[in-house]
Amino acid sequence: MIKSVGLVNGHYECRSLEQTVPILQELLALEIVSRGNGDVTMKHPNTDWLLALHEAPGAPDKPHYHHYGVRVATDQEVDNAYEYLQKRKNDLGLKIIPPETRRIAHSVHFVEPGGNYWEIESYEGGAKKHGLSREIASPWRSALLDSRFPERGYVPQCLSHGTTACFNLERARSFYRSVLGLEVMHPFPDADPYYIKHPSRPWYIVCLEIPGKSRIPSGVRERFTLAVESSASVVEAHRWLSENCANHGIPEPGPIGEASDRTSFLFTDPDGNYWEIIAPAN
Repeated sequence: MIKSVGLVNGHYECRSLEQTVPILQELLALEIVSRGNGDVTMKHPNTDWLLALHEAPGAPDKPHYHHYGVRVATDQEVDNAYEYLQKRKNDLGLKIIPPETRRIAHSVHFVEPGGNYWEIESYEGGAKKHGLSREIASPWRSALLDSRFPERGYVPQCLSHGTTACFNLERARSFYRSVLGLEVMHPFPDADPYYIKHPSRPWYIVCLEIPGKSRIPSGVRERFTLAVESSASVVEAHRWLSENCANHGIPEPGPIGEASDRTSFLFTDPDGNYWEIIAPAN
């Protein structure tokens, strides 16, 4: 098993950083952490999960099951967000899906011009109905004030989740647990999906079962990144995965790469979705 210390990065492909970054700032409260090599790294002020944006002119539209989401505190804020999105859709080039309630989430989705879906969701009503813990319903340390995000009628409290897809949930769940060492939660015993998370972090990845041939795996610019303790831990993870890849139905991992600030390698899960193992360089 790979012994990670955290699920630390999501990756995001868009057509134009100049176009997409201001939208994520205005609508989702994301902030720029760094720029370099044609990429931009962003984060939500209430979430220690980084989102690395990669520019790829001509990049295809992504399917809905590759979206990211932010969480607001109340169901009313979702409706307020819908009204704000409607006001801004022409200027920002948005496509908007009206609010709906499914299982525990009341949410609104939109597509930004870079070809990616986003969700603004609330678990307020669903948490009460299903008796969810605060860690799931409100996964933030302390609430952001309206003054941090004024004149919208809603406040994104955290970057709550990313999303991936698999052919078979049981096979995917086994891989995430036994190979990646991640926690797999099933908050709806009578329905899918599963939530995949690191035991020490509140944010998660929603894993949806898409059994048809039309399912598109997440590409290298849409990968998720797991951190390990050291460069030596990267080498050990690579060795272990190389020796056991056939047993878990995956190709051999890519070569280890070393840069001035990191040691890392890429691999794919049984459904062809890209992942990365990384550690700061010694």
